[in-house]
Amino acid sequence: MKLTNLALCLVLGASAALPAFAQEIVLKASHNANAEEPYGVGMRKMAEILDDRTGGKATIQVFDNAQLGDEMESIQGTQMGTVGLAVTANDTLANFVPDLAVFSLPFLFRDADQMDRALSDPTVIAKAQEILNQKGFHLVSFFSAGTRHIMTKTPIETLDDLAGLKIRTMQNPAHVDTFKAFGANPTPLAYTELYGALETGVVDGAEAANTNYYAKKFYEVSPDWAVIGWLELVAPVIMGEAAYQALPADVQAALDEAGTEAGRFQRKTYRDSDAARFADLEAVGVNISHPDDAAFRAAAAPIQDKYIRTDAQKELFELLQAVN
Repeated sequence: MKLTNLALCLVLGASAALPAFAQEIVLKASHNANAEEPYGVGMRKMAEILDDRTGGKATIQVFDNAQLGDEMESIQGTQMGTVGLAVTANDTLANFVPDLAVFSLPFLFRDADQMDRALSDPTVIAKAQEILNQKGFHLVSFFSAGTRHIMTKTPIETLDDLAGLKIRTMQNPAHVDTFKAFGANPTPLAYTELYGALETGVVDGAEAANTNYYAKKFYEVSPDWAVIGWLELVAPVIMGEAAYQALPADVQAALDEAGTEAGRFQRKTYRDSDAARFADLEAVGVNISHPDDAAFRAAAAPIQDKYIRTDAQKELFELLQAVN
């Protein structure tokens, strides 16, 4: 018996009248990237582990390329029971869970390795889980969306080189304020419009990760790449808390284990992918600079203070900072 509607699966899973072996729980997983990109690779790893740990009793069906909706719609789907799991950029999830905005702060982590350790830390996970539970969500895993650097049409060797440049940012107030602190002119713009905006001079540059800078060929219209690491993009994997609680206890445990292991795997996959792109970027003639990040970190420090507003945010921030 195979059901693909999550709500029906959970009702079936909760039915004590049916023998355990007759139950097959299928969780629909949504993300907006291609199947071969780190989100898709991470979700399929999670599906593999869950299937193995439950002997096929619970499976994850992965829907790539926003087939179940964009990130906002997928989050809403976890609330309604039409989506089982959703991978989402933290910025999008923070619209539903404001205290998680901490994960979008500049220079929150020292580097990608420290981020990986922090997102594996039991106290950090417990605090994030508590914050999400209060808003009706369950944290399944933490994925990564890469380390963010800065692309421009002229070399960036120091913080002063950004002065007055129109830099495309995400539509996030903390990100806008960060680039103002860097001396740039932040310009929020839809990602789909970025290539054309760079080509025509609407913006002078943007921030991105190695992987998408290379994959989208932004280097063709913005050939200077300053390795700053101003942001480590966190991508939580969530499901509805009610849906999670409706799962049998053994499936809950297996899903949490699968999420933890798949998260470590996905974050390593992204780090490896990002590192491999440096050689690719050099091969296509990108001018790669490595500015001293001390001035950038000093400029961004007030942004952290400005956007840590609640006790929960302060506690989460301090837990993240305490991880060596």
